[in-house]
Amino acid sequence: MLIYLLKGPDRGDTIEITEPVNVMDVAEGPDGSGWAIGGDQVLYRQDLEGNIEPVLDIAAYQETDPDPFDQENAPTESNPYGLAVLPTGDALVADAAGNDLLRVTPDGDATTMALFDVERISTDHLPPEEGFPPKIDAEAVPTTVTIGPDGWVYVGELKGFPFRPRTSRIWRIDPNADGVLCSVNIPAAGCSRISGRFTAIHDIAFNQRTSTLYVYQLAADGVLAFEEGFETGNFPPAVLLRVKGDERTRLAVRRLSQPGGVVVTRGGKVFVTDGMFGDGRLLRVRR
Repeated sequence: MLIYLLKGPDRGDTIEITEPVNVMDVAEGPDGSGWAIGGDQVLYRQDLEGNIEPVLDIAAYQETDPDPFDQENAPTESNPYGLAVLPTGDALVADAAGNDLLRVTPDGDATTMALFDVERISTDHLPPEEGFPPKIDAEAVPTTVTIGPDGWVYVGELKGFPFRPRTSRIWRIDPNADGVLCSVNIPAAGCSRISGRFTAIHDIAFNQRTSTLYVYQLAADGVLAFEEGFETGNFPPAVLLRVKGDERTRLAVRRLSQPGGVVVTRGGKVFVTDGMFGDGRLLRVRR
């Protein structure tokens, strides 16, 4: 299995995972090493000599670190989804099911860097005959993590059931945080919400030179609209936003679907993957 890494100004490189596993996300370390989250819920690292080793069994770690905000009676469930690497060389893993952000050293020592609280969300977008209360607690479901130009850590959330559109948030976290709580209910010095009113965030990436943020969303109407695609075979368009300050601009309108990830090269070029349940594509997006 080859994993394509976009690195350098615009050039490509690959790392090879020989184990028969799917890959959830990849990242490059400051020393040029390659990191990947396998579909087997294992974090892998490739050193500069090309040797690939498992670093952490993430699911096993989460068995010892139950989610205090679990709403589905599965507090040790794990779905490692997003990956980034700090300048220190430690990896960051956003666990969508664990509602937390893990910090993992190259030697495999793991700590919980941040936890993501539930948020009270309205259900008025759901059919009234389903009988839900006016508001319910929704899990954060962190799906993506990246390092900002300021050196702080940024995490995007999908926002769990009831999957109300425009309720996803992006959090800014101190890179030295240890067990910080990211919550709209209990503000914490090491974690703050920088932006909201997104819908089902799947990935985020910064242009490190301009501080422009790119936000890749599942669909304009969110998770429920996207899931209809599995029944009909017609998935709704994905949404790619360029965010600069308070200005949000939609890119490649109605030309993307079934989003994978977004990356910005050091030269400022924007690439996305889509078609993840069909013929997957790697595309350059004109800004």
